[in-house]
Amino acid sequence: MATFDLNSLNTVLDEPAQPETGVDFSGKSLKLDTAKDAQLIVDAINKCPNLQYLALTGNTLGVTAAQAISKALESHPELKIARFSDMFTGRMKTEIPPALSALGDGMIAAGARLAVLDLSDNAFGPIGVEGLAKLLQSDVCSDLEELRLNNNGLGITGGKLLARALSSRKRRLRVFIAGRNRLENDGATALAKVFQEMGSLEEIAMPQNGIYHVGITALSEAFKHNPALNHLNLNDNTIGAKGAEAIAGALPRLKNLKSINFGDCLLKSRGARALAKAFKGNSLLLESLDLSHNEIGREACMELVDAITELPDSQERLSRIVLAGNSLGNAANKKSLKDKLGASAELSDGEGSDDEYVTEPEEEDDTEESEDEDEDSEEAGSGDSSPEEIRDIDTVIDVKEISLDDSGREDIQSDVERFLKDPSVKHLNSLGDRAAELIDAHLQMIRDPDAMTEAYAQAVLCASGLSSRSAAATALAKQLYPLFIARAKRQMALANSLLPGLGLIKWENKDYKIRWDLPGCYSILANVLDEAYFPAGLRDTLRFFITSKLPTLPTEIELAIKKHPTLYTNK
Repeated sequence: MATFDLNSLNTVLDEPAQPETGVDFSGKSLKLDTAKDAQLIVDAINKCPNLQYLALTGNTLGVTAAQAISKALESHPELKIARFSDMFTGRMKTEIPPALSALGDGMIAAGARLAVLDLSDNAFGPIGVEGLAKLLQSDVCSDLEELRLNNNGLGITGGKLLARALSSRKRRLRVFIAGRNRLENDGATALAKVFQEMGSLEEIAMPQNGIYHVGITALSEAFKHNPALNHLNLNDNTIGAKGAEAIAGALPRLKNLKSINFGDCLLKSRGARALAKAFKGNSLLLESLDLSHNEIGREACMELVDAITELPDSQERLSRIVLAGNSLGNAANKKSLKDKLGASAELSDGEGSDDEYVTEPEEEDDTEESEDEDEDSEEAGSGDSSPEEIRDIDTVIDVKEISLDDSGREDIQSDVERFLKDPSVKHLNSLGDRAAELIDAHLQMIRDPDAMTEAYAQAVLCASGLSSRSAAATALAKQLYPLFIARAKRQMALANSLLPGLGLIKWENKDYKIRWDLPGCYSILANVLDEAYFPAGLRDTLRFFITSKLPTLPTEIELAIKKHPTLYTNK
């Protein structure tokens, strides 16, 4: 019979837990463009025998540097925590997806299993989710517990892409943070379906997302399936009375809620009363409640306070109840509220001010119906029905009409202008043997550096598109490519000017149309992509987008690209 050594067990229990080890370069403000720039981090990773966390917050990471770090990560399957917030300051959005993809590839190759992934404060928009999708769908994120995507400018499209990536396998997330992303109703609804399948969420924070009652209702249904939820933050969304009623329907199933933030959500008195009824008997663990600036009348405020203080332990349990910015009445009313709430009460922005928003009780009921109509009207006119490229930080690049310095010139169009506006073999031939020289001189008159880079990109594409019909166009395009790269004042603008012109991301200017033949453009690109003058970061970015977009491109373009394997990577 086996013996049980109690002394050995006690020894193990008395030993302190092993400290987490890892590499932390947070807040170093390092600008990492090349593999050489990243060597300091690579060396630290290689020297760490047990890399449980990697923190790169507060630095700026380019594609080539990310690839170098990725290579180092391939030897660390033990990695659990990746803190990559605020990591792309000053980078073009087109650089971020391949950089994210590279870091993900390193973790995938290592066979790591992340518990925490933080990519907050990186304004990468929906195209950033494309770089992130492979990682989220991989085994690396199969055990993910915390996903933090605050302030990423995801927009509706990004929210849907994120939901799709997360729905690829069963998730057991505990924490989901995605504030300030303009997810709106459609993005929130897509994520709500994923939340409902999870059933494991303990904290959800989605403030400042432009969500109206339709999205709130979808989320409320998802909350019902996550009974362990203890922190809920929907601050600064338009919950309104209808949304509050939907949330009220979920509250009886959320017995573990400790913290709720519905500040600035236009609840009005009707919404507050719906919550008050739901709180009765269902706020056993509630500690913090923020309902500030919701235009709630004083009677409804009192009903709320009565509901959350009905249990005898309320004054000891409640730590922060914020009702500032609502109609709280006179000093006597506030005193009554404070007496019930105790030290947890935050009733006024200036503590003691009587100048709160005031709605008379008799006015509240008369205006509720019209307020709901206003809410629906606002929702109908919100970003949900607008073109997404105008509304969100989205897969669009800031491309304005190219403004040439025409001072002192005649109104008659030059041959260069004619060719750039209407690229044809006839207009090209009119430029003669000095076409590259003439175009170069013409474009250098543009004063704005980014506009000049954009104009050079368009000139390259105008020539490239004619390459299948003109040997002169082929020669011109190959002459213009090194000029395009050499003239760029900011290397980051190169990808932003080429990607929309190649049909890989959308233009912001909806009146602007691609006026060149794309198969020809890809043929020329394949010929110059590996030239010594071609920046490695631009090469990697183009290959990433071509590879990821290839299945969705028109058949003619897809076939043209597949003739040149150097343009894309096989997955």
